[in-house]
Amino acid sequence: MSGLRHMLSHSLLTAYKLTLSPVFQLFGARCRHEPSCSEYAATCVARHGIWPGAWMALARLSRCRPGGSSGYDPAPLVKKSVPFWAPWRFGDWNRGERLVPELDPEPNDKDKD
Repeated sequence: MSGLRHMLSHSLLTAYKLTLSPVFQLFGARCRHEPSCSEYAATCVARHGIWPGAWMALARLSRCRPGGSSGYDPAPLVKKSVPFWAPWRFGDWNRGERLVPELDPEPNDKDKD
C-alpha cells in the first residue's frame, strides 16, 4: 500500500478512536470482540490493503451488535481470493460465537483410558 493511503487510513481510524469511540462508550456502547473493532479494522487495512480491509472491517462491524457474535476475533492473516465482482466475500459475515483458540492443539494423552 502506498505511504499516503496508509497514512490516510491510519489517521482516519485514529481519529475515530480518539473522538467517536469515547462518545459511544459514554453511552454504554462497547465492542463485543477482542481486539476492538477499530483495532481489527486498522490491522485488516494494514495487512490486506484498503479495499479488502474495508470489507473485512464492515463485516466485523455488522457482527458487533446485539444478537451478533462476540469474543476473541483477530484479523485474518491471509486474504481470501475472491472474484473482482464480489468484494463482500473478503469479510466473515457469520454471526456465531468467537472462541479463544486452544493453547495446546494436541489432545491430552492422560484423558485416554
